Amino acid sequence: MKKIVYFLSLLLAFVFISCENEPINPAQINHDIVDEELFTYLTLITDDPIEVSINCIEFNYSFTIFSFDENLDLVDTRAVFNNEDFIALLEALPETHSISVNYPISGTLDSGELIEVNTNEELKEAIKNCSKEERKRRCNNTLVECPMKVSPVPGSPNDFEGATFEVNRNGTVQFHYENSVFFGTWVTLYIGDDLFLNIDVNDDAEVEGFWDFNWEVGVFSEQQIFMANDTHSVLLEKDCSLPCTEEGYQVCELEDMPGVANFNLQRYTPCIAVPATHDVVSSITYSFFLTEDDALTNTNALNPTNYTNVENPQTIFVRIAYTSNDELLETTQIQIEAVPCTGG
Repeated sequence: MKKIVYFLSLLLAFVFISCENEPINPAQINHDIVDEELFTYLTLITDDPIEVSINCIEFNYSFTIFSFDENLDLVDTRAVFNNEDFIALLEALPETHSISVNYPISGTLDSGELIEVNTNEELKEAIKNCSKEERKRRCNNTLVECPMKVSPVPGSPNDFEGATFEVNRNGTVQFHYENSVFFGTWVTLYIGDDLFLNIDVNDDAEVEGFWDFNWEVGVFSEQQIFMANDTHSVLLEKDCSLPCTEEGYQVCELEDMPGVANFNLQRYTPCIAVPATHDVVSSITYSFFLTEDDALTNTNALNPTNYTNVENPQTIFVRIAYTSNDELLETTQIQIEAVPCTGG
């Protein structure tokens, strides 16, 4: 038993050190220490899968797993750094082999629900559940950092390339297309092991006809989402190139024309707050003017995609109205400025 205590002490020390998330090389096993009694202590024999719903189990990575054959002989030592590594190990494990995890793994969730895992198969499903929750959290939450721009997909063009989605933490979304904003919901869900993104945008037949689907997500990362339905494929890419700052809308000045720039004003609409009096669901349109009187009367609107400033900086007045009936919601103003840029 002294050999067992000694080995377990080393193993516990290793696990605590591994919480620092440093790279781990395959452990060198001293077979004089790891005797059959310790094998028996560390071993589980895989049972037949049980048809039950397994909750999420989260591990503190990284750590090392030992694999044993049916004779309890050590056959593999592997470091696992994340859920994907652990799932891959479990899926490749022969039915007659075992690993150095003690069962049952049991505890109480925050909800008060009891959880118990008894087999490799249940453990794999629990880890997969964690992976699903992590991907859903990323899909719903980390995307709020920057808008997601509709990018071209070879062989599957659409009329919305360049438009952007603003995803909010509460699952609502704003879709900026040309100089209009459409409102709706953005919900991720799993059907079996497949991730889907359910988009529902309001108040325009063209927009709804294209976007209102349960899209199957093929690729998801911090930077992009590739998804498809029966008729279209779409690539959404994070676009952090438009900072909304107190300085206003700044664009590189034209070469040999200091203080002058061409402004795509409708590109700045994600930085213009939606009025508090908005009814939450109806689409709105932004129009741009040189004076507040023009904004109030909706006369002499500026070209929203190509405006050259006449002062620097310059104040532009914005009319925000319901798209359907042009009912005025609010007038506001933005500051535009041409600034020197390196290389241009």
